[in-house]
Amino acid sequence: MYKISVKTILISTLSIVSLYTLKAQTSSVQILQTTRLPKDTTITKTLIKSFDGFLSLKEKPNNQNTFVLPQNLLATSALLDELKDIEKSNKFKDDNFYKCYVNNILKLNDTEYLIQFYYMGTHQNKPILRANYSILAQKRNHQFYFYSPLHQNTVSWQTKTIGNNTFYFKNNFEISKALAYTSKIAEYDSILNIPKQSTKLYCAENFNEVLRLVGVDFKVDYNGYSHNTLIANENTTNLIIDGVLASNPEGFDPHDLWHSRLRKILPAEKTYKPVDEGCAFLFGGSWGYSWEEILQKFKRFIALNPDADWITLYNEGKNYGDEINKALRVDYTLNALLVKKINAEKGFSPILKLLSCGKKNEDYFPVLEEVTGITKNNFNQNIAKLIKQIK
Repeated sequence: MYKISVKTILISTLSIVSLYTLKAQTSSVQILQTTRLPKDTTITKTLIKSFDGFLSLKEKPNNQNTFVLPQNLLATSALLDELKDIEKSNKFKDDNFYKCYVNNILKLNDTEYLIQFYYMGTHQNKPILRANYSILAQKRNHQFYFYSPLHQNTVSWQTKTIGNNTFYFKNNFEISKALAYTSKIAEYDSILNIPKQSTKLYCAENFNEVLRLVGVDFKVDYNGYSHNTLIANENTTNLIIDGVLASNPEGFDPHDLWHSRLRKILPAEKTYKPVDEGCAFLFGGSWGYSWEEILQKFKRFIALNPDADWITLYNEGKNYGDEINKALRVDYTLNALLVKKINAEKGFSPILKLLSCGKKNEDYFPVLEEVTGITKNNFNQNIAKLIKQIK
């Protein structure tokens, strides 16, 4: 697997004497003086010009990047997602704070090269590293095309295809975990009316390996992340590079998976969280509790609060959980009950209206009235009836 030393990057950047720079409309590729370039100057110019073009298009939809071949798009899409907005610094309020430096170009054969590069800014003469990457380049005709090293980094892994799913994994991996994971994805996609698609699932040991597999050697945004997943979708095929299944004895979190699948059709900034969490409670549980276990805890809360003012508790986001750092909120649970009822009576389409109603409770209640007839004035009465149906 291709690796890069962060310490070496810092020292090299501080000791730069000169840079080879090729400017484009929206990017500037800078080559460290210590970088050993190809002996053929025509190759060097073509490679750097193509690389600059690749980066200049990275903010566009991934399938519009003309420096990526169609057969490499899926894996490279995951890498491109990790390059988007990489120059920006919210802390310093500068959209071009981090600059791109190429510090290694390695010839692999007559037509392919490995490029290692990083993004760094400076503040008060101190370097601030954002991320460093490895990417492969292939020469065709009069330009280079770029692609993620995912395939090369997993060439020795085992492969198993079951139905529309292809699994990539190391020895001793429990394939049953991956089957349960993709089965849950299919369940959620059916609820959300997401068309069936083929899936390529890579099962890495942890999130650090996930990043390195696709070509992200380091990214400060993910400091401290042990387990996470990267997802891409191109041409009706899902790519999932998972850093949870292989190392987590319990496999995956169905609660978080719900959120991940919903994001495919509804972005987080347009999602009303209490309904989203209610769906996740109902379909995937929370904090390791199943929905049935959550209901039992909620029933105990109801017994202790027979005269509860449900609309007040809803607006407060009252936590009735009985374990530290495992909040179980009233608004989430009431929405889970409402989602269950609405889905049984009318299907999931009305629930999508609630999910996309807005960000605030003030946005929620008018849509709730439209979907169910429940208003702020009769909320407590209707919720009391709903609660009586809990078994």
